Amino acid sequence: MHLIFIRHGDPDYANNTVTEKGRKEAELLAKRIAKWNVTDFYVSPYGRAADTLEPALKLTGRTAQTMDWLREFDVNVIDPVSKNKKSVFWDILPKDYYGEKKYSRIDSWLKTKMAKSGKVKERYRQLCSGLDQVLCSYDYTRKEKDIPLYNCYPHLTKEEALTDTHLNPFQKNLDEKNIVFVCHLGSMFACISHLTGISPVQLWQSFFVAPSSVTVLGAQERIPGEVNFRIQQLGDVSHLTENNESPSASGFFGNVINL
Repeated sequence: MHLIFIRHGDPDYANNTVTEKGRKEAELLAKRIAKWNVTDFYVSPYGRAADTLEPALKLTGRTAQTMDWLREFDVNVIDPVSKNKKSVFWDILPKDYYGEKKYSRIDSWLKTKMAKSGKVKERYRQLCSGLDQVLCSYDYTRKEKDIPLYNCYPHLTKEEALTDTHLNPFQKNLDEKNIVFVCHLGSMFACISHLTGISPVQLWQSFFVAPSSVTVLGAQERIPGEVNFRIQQLGDVSHLTENNESPSASGFFGNVINL
């Protein structure tokens, strides 16, 4: 199984849609998606996500399920340093983020003053529960709440598990399901946090994915019937660069280089 997360196109936040650049990104993305073998599409209820996916659905004749839990992670919190209200948890100054060690730990970030100043725990749990419900519908069930391992129908035999194949350039695709989620930088990194055991604050603060970018997590089944998810691609924008379209820097406090 592969989980494919797509950030919405260049946003027009004021009108809850995408800009002209975002629409161009969505058209280029649609041509890329049309080449994939997609099992199902899931999309945030926000207009900028739906408008990003719409060209791909039209091109492929597919439909998507709208999931409220995929909406942006826009919980109001109070910055404990500036005392200002913030609607995004990742808008902490770096010196304050690095100065509070609890932010970087999956078992303590929800215990910080900033997390406690809003309904962060409730929102995070809603998102994790929603994601797990989707995975369960494909026979992937979380083993324990705090450990990112999932039980599944065994795709790997005991004999295959005894063979070390991790250095092989090509390997057997044990489960061909490809699930696409079109959402937001904040909610995407919260999902990845739940799937990998990394604090979402560490992801929000230390990683950036451009609008319309593609991020892929693959399931590793080293023990028959037990998988973990591992990032294979992060923020890929080749559908833009191959068509001479520069990635948007929306969400990044600086210039985004195009190599």
